[in-house]
Amino acid sequence: MENLDRMIDDFTHPTTGSLHGAAFIAVDNHGHIIYQRAAGRAGSAPDDASPLKLDSLYWIASLTKLVTAVATVQLVERGNLTLDEDVRDKVQELRDARVLCSMKRDSVGSAQPEFQAVRGKLTLRNMLSHAAGFGYDSSSPLLQEWSKSQGRTAHTFKGSMDGYRHPLIYQPGKSWEYGAGVEWAGQLIERVTASTLEEYMQTNIWSRLGATSTTFHPELRPDTLPPQMQMGERVSVGQGNESIKPGKVILGYPLKDDIGGIGLFSTPMDFIKLLSALVQGGGPLLSKESVDLLFAPQLSDESRMAMSKALGKQMRRVLGIHSMDDAEQADHSLGGPVTLKDIPDRRRRGTVSWGGLPNLHWWVDRETGVAAALFTQLMPPADAVVTDLLIEPEKALYRIIDRARKSAGEPKL
Repeated sequence: MENLDRMIDDFTHPTTGSLHGAAFIAVDNHGHIIYQRAAGRAGSAPDDASPLKLDSLYWIASLTKLVTAVATVQLVERGNLTLDEDVRDKVQELRDARVLCSMKRDSVGSAQPEFQAVRGKLTLRNMLSHAAGFGYDSSSPLLQEWSKSQGRTAHTFKGSMDGYRHPLIYQPGKSWEYGAGVEWAGQLIERVTASTLEEYMQTNIWSRLGATSTTFHPELRPDTLPPQMQMGERVSVGQGNESIKPGKVILGYPLKDDIGGIGLFSTPMDFIKLLSALVQGGGPLLSKESVDLLFAPQLSDESRMAMSKALGKQMRRVLGIHSMDDAEQADHSLGGPVTLKDIPDRRRRGTVSWGGLPNLHWWVDRETGVAAALFTQLMPPADAVVTDLLIEPEKALYRIIDRARKSAGEPKL
């Protein structure tokens, strides 16, 4: 464990490190925490020496997607939803959805949208696996051009569902693009349960786990939530901690809507309780069969190929994808990308994982019996240093697990 401690401390060293703070936590499939450490500062300003703690509060951004996926599968398990129904029957805002094919310039140079009707169903299965045709206007030049042509001011980080009321960008099931399908799944949950997503998750997920510091609305609980880790922004590369300046949470708060793809605040200690339940088989949230469903590959060959091309360099490193044309290493489940082949010295085949915009990461490796999360608050996303901080401690963690298995007379992983 000392080597793992040293890695975390080196990355967050106040003078030579390259992050102002980070927390790493791992749990086994018996519910035991096998490693936990928070190191560095909770404040992003150089003169703020307040120590980071394991129960510090973070904006977890797209880690929210796993929670919404769990909630959705709970409702599938209960018979309230099915994965292959057309969600447009229950979400009025999607009834007139169309596919934006292009923005065509007219004779005076104005951009005019060209649309296709949606062919087939808009399903939960495709929405949760990012194969339904949704994008994010924050990352889609096509949607940005469409928004400009419409005089639209809403956007991904506005803090309301107005930011996701835009066309699809491909036919459902025919490609892959990281986008707002999970946000709309959250709206579907609200419609079928007649509750807010906050209310549903508090009753059906967080209270069952004994997790008390996770919410869409931290502004409503100023006296009961732990102190928040401040956002940092890397403004240069190669200058260690001096490259980080104070940043901000870019999602508009207070939220107008409970946004099921990016809206939660949580702590490492709360979130690991969710991962622990999943690596142990689902209780008290889901049956084992439902966890199998949550983590099963879902993509067509066409969508899987598109995913490998759409993922950025750092996420390909995390998933062990060696080139943009490698469609054999990873697929996408309802809960996140799923590794199809072992990654040497790291996670095993069947591991499901994902991250969050301010450089957070989680994974659940049911074959090994380990789940873990790395928490930071650093922008911009896809920071190469944080990818290193994920991969190197991950390797160290698996070495520790291998040694423990060897000592117990069990075969090496």
